[in-house]
Amino acid sequence: MAAYQLAQQALAGEFAARWAETLAAVEAREIAGSLTELEAEWSAAVRESAAASRVLSIAFYRLVRALETGRVIGGPGYRPGASLGSLWADFNRATGKRTGSGPSTALPMDTRDPFPAEDLAREARRAEETFRHQVADRVAAHERERPARHGSSALDDPALVAWEKEFAESLKTGSTGAGGMLVQDAGRDAIHAALQDDPGAIGYYRKTDASPCYFCALMAGRGAVYKSKRTAAFGAHPHCHCQAVPIFSRRYQLPAENGKFSRMWRDFGGGSLADWRTYYSTTTKT
Repeated sequence: MAAYQLAQQALAGEFAARWAETLAAVEAREIAGSLTELEAEWSAAVRESAAASRVLSIAFYRLVRALETGRVIGGPGYRPGASLGSLWADFNRATGKRTGSGPSTALPMDTRDPFPAEDLAREARRAEETFRHQVADRVAAHERERPARHGSSALDDPALVAWEKEFAESLKTGSTGAGGMLVQDAGRDAIHAALQDDPGAIGYYRKTDASPCYFCALMAGRGAVYKSKRTAAFGAHPHCHCQAVPIFSRRYQLPAENGKFSRMWRDFGGGSLADWRTYYSTTTKT
């Protein structure tokens, strides 16, 4: 559903806006001395948006499952007597928009809870590692490079100012993409875990955004990915807005884009991933 994908993108956007505001309040040359405060802000922004992503994904999964099977699954957010009407209301609340409605007749329930408990310690470690890689390590390398490049240049030296500005923009781009991936991964991971533990689930397909990169186009071109431990990984990357759409019936219908990418792969005829990247770039520009 487009509403789900747009809502997940909006959550990544909320994180990006909050993080951009935090970075804007610190001069580039002062970032090294502000890492503790920056990490605290980064972690809080990721944590809050990721929690909303997880809630949204659970509401989406439960709604799609009910629409396709006529049954409701238990787990976080389930309320006794749930109906398509109440599931749509939960989904609308999570997206912040009214995207659908349904009858109030209570649905049969499958008591199994396929959604894993939140592993807050794991999520905190992942956020810490990502911040270290995308911010702290890069800032340390930048600080080491400054004396060699600019020596004792005045702080208002045009070359130094331009260099600091370029670094700040690069830091913002990299850390924003990585943080947005963590935010959306909270929801993607919830769906993947549920698929593995839900007997009613068959698999998923990859729903791309309007202009996916070569990798995402290739993954979407696979079509449906039937569940197994081997195929559980989704393969998202920074700035990726693809989502996993769960499948509960063999009568599913893939978006037109998936078929288009599958045909492109067949026309490509085989080769390395680098060759596919060139072919995809050339083909989509014509």
